[in-house]
Amino acid sequence: MNIGRFLLAVILAIILGVPVLSHAQRVIVDISDPEADDRGPGYYGYPANPVFKPGVFDLIRFQVVDEGKYVAFKFTFKDLGGNPWGGPNGFSLQSIHVYVRTTQTGLPSRTDTLGLNIVFHPLFAWHFAIIIVPGWEEKVVPEGQRSGIYYYGRSIVQDDVLRIIIEGDTIIARVDKDILIDVENIASWTIVVAIASYDGFGPNRVRPVGPTGGEWVLNGTRYATPEQRTKIAKAIAAGIEPRVLDLTTYSPQYKGVDVATQYRWLDSFNVDLNLMAMIPPVELKPVTITAVTTETKTEIKTETLPVTTAITQINWPISIVLLIVGLIVGAIVVRFIFR
Repeated sequence: MNIGRFLLAVILAIILGVPVLSHAQRVIVDISDPEADDRGPGYYGYPANPVFKPGVFDLIRFQVVDEGKYVAFKFTFKDLGGNPWGGPNGFSLQSIHVYVRTTQTGLPSRTDTLGLNIVFHPLFAWHFAIIIVPGWEEKVVPEGQRSGIYYYGRSIVQDDVLRIIIEGDTIIARVDKDILIDVENIASWTIVVAIASYDGFGPNRVRPVGPTGGEWVLNGTRYATPEQRTKIAKAIAAGIEPRVLDLTTYSPQYKGVDVATQYRWLDSFNVDLNLMAMIPPVELKPVTITAVTTETKTEIKTETLPVTTAITQINWPISIVLLIVGLIVGAIVVRFIFR
């Protein structure tokens, strides 16, 4: 047998058998969020219309995955609620806000949000934000109703560099690395994820909160005590009520937030001083983090920074099957050549 032909067949088998291995993904952030904490500051309820099924604003998992050319931000809900109004991106009810502070220094940053009525601690000030919405019209939200990225004060509308994908109850925002910065240090980013109710006719496309709710308005007092009723009524009148139903964060000092912490943070608005809730509201201590570039970055911390373990996901059963198929095809090719 010609050894050259034999090697050609083996190479063909390998090429046919192992392409799946090239699609390995690296999970960088994986946060589980408590179920049934979709009450904002602890006492909000859903609008009365039955389209708002229980769990549609209940984030239960958040992931950031390095997919090679892309970074995927994944948000899993207890129940996505389908797509009752035919949103082009495959969902209708949720508005997902992602605010990211990178390890880079000297960059412009912001402490406000795009319609959520919350602000960030200066050490959580964001460098870019991803706003994920159902996707009608052509312009980026809130001017239009398309998903987009806010970056240094400018916006990038959803297109080939930002794709929205639905997998079951999970919404995935896949972002091209070419439009992001500091992607080699994602594990050291500070990320806040806030879930609001999407309202194409609401202020900044976010559904407002009412003192007693309504068919299309969040109920600000569904689970409130008398004291909380008074407080939120004054906040609504002043226009500083949080318009967030669920919240999680990933940072050097927070790997997710528990129910009590979320409620406390979102209830930290001060009506007397006309101050919105601050995320997080506590005094934070600085900590030094060494980035991949070996530059020293100053961030914040209240606990020991854990080591982030990268997880490589490879579909071994499919890879093995394809390898066997490739070998069989290679053998057939060899047999055909020497007939």
